[in-house]
Amino acid sequence: MSNSPSKEQAEKIIKWLNTNRHMVLDLYKNQYIAYNEEGIISHGENLQDVLDLANTSGKNYLIYVVPPHRCSIQILPIHFRSVVRHDWQPNYSVKLRHHDRAIEVTMLVDSGAEISLLSLKVGQDLGLNLADAESTLLAETIGGRVEYVLRNLEITIDKHTFIAPVAWLQNPTESEQLLLGREVVFDKFNIEFRQAEEKIIFTWLT
Repeated sequence: MSNSPSKEQAEKIIKWLNTNRHMVLDLYKNQYIAYNEEGIISHGENLQDVLDLANTSGKNYLIYVVPPHRCSIQILPIHFRSVVRHDWQPNYSVKLRHHDRAIEVTMLVDSGAEISLLSLKVGQDLGLNLADAESTLLAETIGGRVEYVLRNLEITIDKHTFIAPVAWLQNPTESEQLLLGREVVFDKFNIEFRQAEEKIIFTWLT
C-alpha cells in the first residue's frame, strides 16, 4: 500500500508529472514509476517491487503507469501532440483497491469516457482475474475493437470512498493511460477543470 500524500501534496506531485511528462515517457516506457514532487523514487515493470522500494524510502508518493509507446495519436485516450498549446493533462491522484491490494495511482479525468478504464497490466497487478468461461465484452474505438470485462473497484478521491465499475481491458494497447470516467464518479462529485491554473477541483456531493 502506498504512502498516501495529502491533497495539497498530491497537487504538487501531479504538477511535477505534467512538467516532466516528456522525460518520463522517454526514459520509463512500459514501467511503473513511484514519484513525488521531488522526482522519481522507484521504477520498474513489476508493481510490487516498485511499491516495496518506494515504501522503504519513507516518502509519500503516487504511482504512474508509463505508456510503452510515444506516437502522434494515442487511442484511449486520444492525444493530438502538435495541436495542444497548453501542454497540461487533467491528471488526479486516485486510490484503487481490490480486496487487500491498493495503490495510489495517477488517472486522467476524462469527461468523454462513459466508464473508468484500467489497462490489462494494472488490473492483473491489482489481483483481478477472469472467471471460468467468462465472456468478454467488445468496445469500438477509433483504433478498432478492444475486449474488456467489467469489475467493481473501491475508489478513493480526496478521502471519499465509493464503489464504481471499471472497464478492465483484456488486450495490451499502446496506451497504458488509466482513465477516470463518468459512471458513478461524476454523480459523486462536482468536478471543475481550471486549465489556466493546471488544477482540478473535486467537490463531494453530500
